[in-house]
Amino acid sequence: MKRLAIALSIILLLAIFSPCFSIIAQPTHIPHQNPATAKGSPEPAALLLFYSNVFDLAAVRQYQDAQSLLDELEYANIPAELQNTIDSYTRLSSQLLTTVNNLESLLDEVSTLFSSEQVSDAKQKLNEAEATIYSAQFLLEDIEAAANTLGNRLGVLAAPAGSQIRLAYERLEENLHRVRQLINELNQLRESLGLDPLMVVETSFYYPTFLEVSAPETAYPGLPIIISGRVSSTDGTIDRTVKVLLDNAPIAQEIIRGQFSLRVTPPQQVSTGKHSLTVVVTPQGRYSGVVKSLTINISTLPIQTDIQLPLFLVTPKSIQIRGKVYYSLSPVQDARVSLKFRDSLTTVKTSTDGSFTTTIEAPLDLSLIGPQELTITVEPVEPWYASPQIERGIFTINPANIGLMLVAFISLGLLVFTRVRARPVRPREEVVIPEAKLREPPTIAPPPGPRYEFTGIKGRILSAYLDGLETVERVTSIPMAPHTTLREFLNAATPHLLTAIKPFTELTIVAEIALYSAHELGEDTAARAEQLAATIKQELHNGVA
Repeated sequence: MKRLAIALSIILLLAIFSPCFSIIAQPTHIPHQNPATAKGSPEPAALLLFYSNVFDLAAVRQYQDAQSLLDELEYANIPAELQNTIDSYTRLSSQLLTTVNNLESLLDEVSTLFSSEQVSDAKQKLNEAEATIYSAQFLLEDIEAAANTLGNRLGVLAAPAGSQIRLAYERLEENLHRVRQLINELNQLRESLGLDPLMVVETSFYYPTFLEVSAPETAYPGLPIIISGRVSSTDGTIDRTVKVLLDNAPIAQEIIRGQFSLRVTPPQQVSTGKHSLTVVVTPQGRYSGVVKSLTINISTLPIQTDIQLPLFLVTPKSIQIRGKVYYSLSPVQDARVSLKFRDSLTTVKTSTDGSFTTTIEAPLDLSLIGPQELTITVEPVEPWYASPQIERGIFTINPANIGLMLVAFISLGLLVFTRVRARPVRPREEVVIPEAKLREPPTIAPPPGPRYEFTGIKGRILSAYLDGLETVERVTSIPMAPHTTLREFLNAATPHLLTAIKPFTELTIVAEIALYSAHELGEDTAARAEQLAATIKQELHNGVA
């Protein structure tokens, strides 16, 4: 009976404190990352699309815009395993842009020199153009080989056909082929100049293009925004093609003239945070293209909830919960509302007015009395709404468990009371203690402290530290306990050292290096430690600080 009562008491005590165990088990430190210094790594498909856009501009002879776009890659957080490959590919791409741009300039100079009858100089420039053609072709071959290597590293071959990364790689190959066609056309132009020196070469765009653009600072997934601006040139206004890219992925394209106002919609699956919004005006005839990038913040709209639930609950019993989900007084319908109370879970959807009503079971458990947590998660259908999670406390009481606990304590009390009353009372016996002579305890001298013998450079340093330590202990009356570290003893003795603070501090640091450092110490370090020990003795004047 006694063992049964004790076991019941232990079980009920554990039931009382069981709600606290989940709180105690939480991590004492929640790891986090500073959002001000955090940098996201680009997706493999986005990385391939980025290079594809660079070569797209190069294929239409917009080398400066292509180089400006390529320079933006230095702000990306490239994974360490791809850093060397990306650096090599970027370097080759930059060299190709410079080479092809120089090739066009050379051909333009050749045409000008022929027209001014400077034949000798023109032929020299033609030879330079031929060498530049070969250099551009070799660079393009290296870039194509590097693109193949980069695709393998990013897993293009393992990706299924029609996947985002496979389509991005195919687009990159297509734009590289266009660059090769451009080099071949420039080579044919060079050969034509050699046969017909009087032909006119038009290798550059005559009219620059200017772009003014503005966009909202914040956008929401799946909600359209308006991007407005103006495209102009020094020679009038013509129809131009405008492309809009979000993180190098195209989201809109339209033909405009002068002023424009584009309605674009961010993808529903886009992540929240800062993104790059790029507006590209493609070249048209003799008019150059232009690129402008903006930073846009993708966010979600916070929704509000009104939850009605009981503050007090007697378990086991079902809980009836009502609520409403809305944003700026407008109802959020068809939102999925999930409710979790201990091991019970239920789900309901909001109606057209944003309201919901449901019940959830409060199961029987070992708890007696105290607050229990109800977790409510709202998942809207619309991607531009945030998905909040609400936690509410319900004070619960379990009469059945309380009754069992009272029965167990009463049984235990009766058992103890019965055992105490049944125990017979024994008469006291007087015990006579004989007088004994008082003996003085023998004087026991404390054993001397252990002495250690050290060898080598470290032995000399530690011996010097022990010499200085003995002097400090004698003068300050502060003992060096076995559990005390060298730095702790230094902090304790510092207020009493006066002029010996500096040498003893330096000697302590040298001793710590000798004890814990893996580096070999030299003869000069040992000599310095011995000199410091001697200085400490001299400064303390044989024990007087």
